[in-house]
Amino acid sequence: MSLSAWLSDFITLFVVIDPIGVLPIYLSAIAGMNSADSRRVGRLSIVISFGVLVLFLLIGQALLTQLGIGFPAFRIAGGVILFLVALKMIFDGHEAVPSEERSAAVSEVAVFPVAMPGIAGPGSILAVMLMGSGGTAGWLDDLRVASVIAAVLAVTLIVMLFGTLLRRVLGRTGILVVSRVMGLLLAALSAQSILDGLKLTFG
Repeated sequence: MSLSAWLSDFITLFVVIDPIGVLPIYLSAIAGMNSADSRRVGRLSIVISFGVLVLFLLIGQALLTQLGIGFPAFRIAGGVILFLVALKMIFDGHEAVPSEERSAAVSEVAVFPVAMPGIAGPGSILAVMLMGSGGTAGWLDDLRVASVIAAVLAVTLIVMLFGTLLRRVLGRTGILVVSRVMGLLLAALSAQSILDGLKLTFG
């Protein structure tokens, strides 16, 4: 397990997950929540993302092959989901979450859209699948990639927790503006993902 290989995988996955790019999705998802619930969303989304990415690291290639799903189709489907998230960020208003609904709301937004597709999206899933051994005997490679996933997600959690402080500075109006602007950028990224998938399909 060489340091150079670890650093190469870390940089690749860091760029793909893009913790700064995840921040607007997180801020949009926690709008209306108090600080404690916001932090819970951040921590829970990281745990879920780690589980999803490690699962695809170990069995992702075999699963897609068994289902007859190619990488291009996976990218297109991921792009469509990201586009729906972008539309929600652009057009939805945000209301305070009633206390009796907070527990359910925390779990729901931690899974979608923060963990999936915000963090464990099609790009990051494909990246870890390509980095790993695909469930073969190369368990050291899988261990290296799992440690890379943990390190990148740790950085992502720090960025998201910093985002709760940023929310206090920007206020409700500032968060709404950031959410809509980043929603437009996310829509463009999702369209690019769909185009990339089509390019891989049709050459």
